[in-house]
Amino acid sequence: MIQMYLVTFRLIPGAYDTEFHELNDAIQAAAEDTEGYLGKQTWHAPDSEAVLVVYYWESLDALESFGVDADHKRAKQRWTEWYDAYEVTITEVIETYGCGFGDDASPLA
Repeated sequence: MIQMYLVTFRLIPGAYDTEFHELNDAIQAAAEDTEGYLGKQTWHAPDSEAVLVVYYWESLDALESFGVDADHKRAKQRWTEWYDAYEVTITEVIETYGCGFGDDASPLA
């Protein structure tokens, strides 16, 4: 049986500035440096400004380890400066299967 957790970050973007991009890059680097980080995929809704980013994690421990990152905490406190809305959903994956997505498949598919 696979073990994987998805963190789905749904957002409506606001105005991004240089500080946002620098902080976003630092957060992504911290995620990639966290043991148990498996990857991410991003989708843009065709009928709205909504963006969906799905982060893949090997365990809740890995996710919690990333959650204490200082840049990540700072960004969470300042979300109103860069997003009009956001929602985070954490999901445990029971099963994943499929065919045809190649390199675009989920990390454990």
